[in-house]
Amino acid sequence: MARALRLNEDLVEAMALGHDVGHTPFGHVGEELLGEFLPNGFRHNAQSVRIVDKIEKNGAGLNITREVRDGILKHSAPTEGGVETAAWGLPETPEGWVVRYADKIAYLHHDIDDAMRAGIVREEDLPSQIRASLGRDRAERLDTMIYDVIVTSYGKRDVTMSDEVLAPSARSRTTSPV
Repeated sequence: MARALRLNEDLVEAMALGHDVGHTPFGHVGEELLGEFLPNGFRHNAQSVRIVDKIEKNGAGLNITREVRDGILKHSAPTEGGVETAAWGLPETPEGWVVRYADKIAYLHHDIDDAMRAGIVREEDLPSQIRASLGRDRAERLDTMIYDVIVTSYGKRDVTMSDEVLAPSARSRTTSPV
């Protein structure tokens, strides 16, 4: 997406490489559980920034830019319920928005893939309106979502996804059996 949108690919790569280093075991479920035991909760995005700033290189932290930190901190959008209801803020750069959309696209597809590998759902079990809007299989859904971000954002200041693709992708997260 960064290349197609003529953005700083190195900046996107740095953000993407650091965005989930603070994740707990068992992903967001582990994060929510850990958050119940800590007085200020737990957010993996803040932990990721803490790791790159204060833990890496024996406490010296990594030499990264403010933009990379911002992209790591704001790589994901808050969702309804759970630990993610706290406002995470909006990425300050188009590159940060690319990472946010890439993360959304990736976790939606990984959730579905995990459920299929576990035998919980089959491709045909996915809601028909999602399949009609986003694609009949994994490859089509990925292509639809990535292409949409590029086409919707090309030549514009903001990186975004069209309402036609964003709405079904949000529904697929809430209707996902995992």
